[in-house]
Amino acid sequence: MRKFFGKFVSVTLAAVVIAMFALSSDDKWCSRVDKAFDESALGSFLNESKAGYGRYATGLPGQAASVLADSGENGENGENGGNGGTEQDIGQTADTASTHRATDRDYEETDKISDGISVEGVYACGRLTGIYEQTEGVLVVNTTEVTDEDGKKVNPADKKVKCGDYILSVNGRTVADKEELSEAVNDIMKEYDESLDESLKDKRTVSIKFLRGSEEMSADIAPVRMDDGRYYMGIWVKDDLAGIGTITYYTKDGRFGALGHGIGDGTQSGNLLYANSGDLYSMKLTKIKKGKSGAPGEIGGVVYFGKKSHIGTLDCNSNLGIYGQLDSDELSEYAAEDTYYPVAGKDEIHTGRAQMISEISGKLEKYNLEITNIDKKATDTNKGMELKVTDDRLIELSGGIVQGTSGSPIIQDGKIIGAVTHVFVDDPTGGYGICIDEML
Repeated sequence: MRKFFGKFVSVTLAAVVIAMFALSSDDKWCSRVDKAFDESALGSFLNESKAGYGRYATGLPGQAASVLADSGENGENGENGGNGGTEQDIGQTADTASTHRATDRDYEETDKISDGISVEGVYACGRLTGIYEQTEGVLVVNTTEVTDEDGKKVNPADKKVKCGDYILSVNGRTVADKEELSEAVNDIMKEYDESLDESLKDKRTVSIKFLRGSEEMSADIAPVRMDDGRYYMGIWVKDDLAGIGTITYYTKDGRFGALGHGIGDGTQSGNLLYANSGDLYSMKLTKIKKGKSGAPGEIGGVVYFGKKSHIGTLDCNSNLGIYGQLDSDELSEYAAEDTYYPVAGKDEIHTGRAQMISEISGKLEKYNLEITNIDKKATDTNKGMELKVTDDRLIELSGGIVQGTSGSPIIQDGKIIGAVTHVFVDDPTGGYGICIDEML
């Protein structure tokens, strides 16, 4: 069953990192997210860094965080659907244009919830959830110049690593997060400083191993000592990511699918996040920013990353959604309230009336939609159907489809037919959805 991450993790707050190779002393969880940093959805990041590249709030599970589901400021050029031609993901980053890392831990493309077995029915969910993900290795966001203790500006990692690489080890020492990466570099350089071997004085480099796509690579980098006495490689890195999304469905044994598209790595690489572990947490809705033409709306909420609020474990991030297992308590609670629906095949979906289930009002409700077009052979499976919000309640509440509602289940003729995935930038009442059989 989807073994992409040994565990997986995530929520839209912005749990990332910025460290030119060591933690900033002011790293902390955001109390709120003011502005989108990256260009897609679930990850809404705080754009306020020392070097102008975005400071990502960091922290550990067990802390409270105020989060926003946000897909950023830039839509992508898309098909015309009477919408002006642009749309945005409304969950996290990465749709089917993103690449997927193929490793021996990867899942088979057919190995989704059903594992190739026909699924006759699922519970439609629609609940908002906090998502926290921790990367496999340390993700490179960018490289930058640093100023050494003598005032000289250098860029040690330039053309050595690039955005989207995952650093795995330093001189054979495995690094799982940014702190381990920083300490490994500084320990090695300290050994050079204290060594009596003059030949080592001239070397003063560290050898890092990293993943680029599915290929393992290596590079030698000469860290720079800055005026704080520590060594830096001039690399912006992050080791976790957080956001808000919507659970689409779950089976009787608690396997769930959410979002309807993948979670991106939050960088300009456009790749899916390569994660080591991940979890779902309950969240409290605190804010709705209404969407308008040219500016998609968004959801804000508070998530507590602790055992008491844990609701599920993630084990797969794919172009078609994120997948995992609900905790037993949540499964029992949800199943007592939610409706079990038959699953509709593509041939059963038709234009006309449908409903979307969402918790955007603070409670689970159904909102009226119109399916305006169906593309059964869509190359972008996240856009298999085009839809229009017709419910005045939802338009009044949020302006239509907003970021954070990606994954909201769609019901038609008493069956679950898919999930909402995109909003049109020029018209927040319109968007796209994925067919349910694609997610299954």
